[in-house]
Amino acid sequence: MQQPGQATVGIVLAGGGSTRLASVAATGGGKALLTFQGKTFLERVVGSVAAETDRTIVVTAAGQMLPALDGVQIVRDSTPGAGPLAGIRDGLRAAVAGEHGEHAEHAGHPGHAATPPARLAFVTSCDVPLLRREVVRLLIDVATASDAVWTIPIVHGHGQVLVSVMRVEALPQIEAWLATGRRDLRGLCVEMARNDPRSVREVTEEACKAVDPSLESFHDIDTPGDFQRLQSR
Repeated sequence: MQQPGQATVGIVLAGGGSTRLASVAATGGGKALLTFQGKTFLERVVGSVAAETDRTIVVTAAGQMLPALDGVQIVRDSTPGAGPLAGIRDGLRAAVAGEHGEHAEHAGHPGHAATPPARLAFVTSCDVPLLRREVVRLLIDVATASDAVWTIPIVHGHGQVLVSVMRVEALPQIEAWLATGRRDLRGLCVEMARNDPRSVREVTEEACKAVDPSLESFHDIDTPGDFQRLQSR
């Protein structure tokens, strides 16, 4: 259970161009419509995220084809082609606004009542189809117990910025960063840590292995080779 004032939202980015996967990605749907073991990538990721968050927002490109998703808020990119950080911004704007944001759509349940704005956002992309709900829970629990603005797992020596948790109060910093013309998530992370080391909380690889021994939650599918290896599991 979340502490009072710690309502959580899941933000799943599904609107990427998938240029390196063009030979296998479904037309009009990109990575979101690739399938593994009978489910699309987006369905699998949303399932893991929704199991551990109070609401789930999917950020997509305008006109993008999507699988059937129950109880999910759909937000369309406000700045097409601007990269994942712009998508996170759009998701956080919707989280702050509640379920009745200007660009929001609803899948499955059109009669949703308004919900209180979230305080924590689990952020990921749709290209990690092996994401485990236990990893989602771990990162949310660490973020809940911390005052950090951004909680990031360190896996294989790298900060996994697209499997992480942000406080929604990061939104102004993201908007300011984008306003300078910068789009890089890692650069923003470095800048935040430089300005206030306490704002970024790292979660060790060992802690992640405790709930996901093979670290499969962090296996992103970027190339046809990645996709072939996934299918051969």
